[in-house]
Amino acid sequence: MNKLMKFTLVFMGGLLTGAVATFIILGQMNILEYREYVLKSAREQVFIASQLRANRERDLQSRAEANLPAIVLAIHNDKKLRNAADAPFVLRQVKDFYELNSIPVPAEISGILNEIPPRKH
Repeated sequence: MNKLMKFTLVFMGGLLTGAVATFIILGQMNILEYREYVLKSAREQVFIASQLRANRERDLQSRAEANLPAIVLAIHNDKKLRNAADAPFVLRQVKDFYELNSIPVPAEISGILNEIPPRKH
């Protein structure tokens, strides 16, 4: 009986230690992803400000428009991005951009954007 009690305590202690370690490691990974996101956003804002200050609005506009298909494809092809809460909103914004500016939707993303349900008014 004494051996069974020791085994049970050691087993439970191991489970608890493993759970705590996993929680700490996963928590640190989320913090690192958040930091990376914030720093990337900051770099983008500095780049945009620099381009606007240098009167390169057209170049900036062309680059931003050229990146839209890659953004749509990235969301569509990555399960985590596709299931993110804001994914339908971002895809809707891209679709609206093409519609509002009367720009033809690139062939590689037209099928993806056509799957977006119509906006409810």
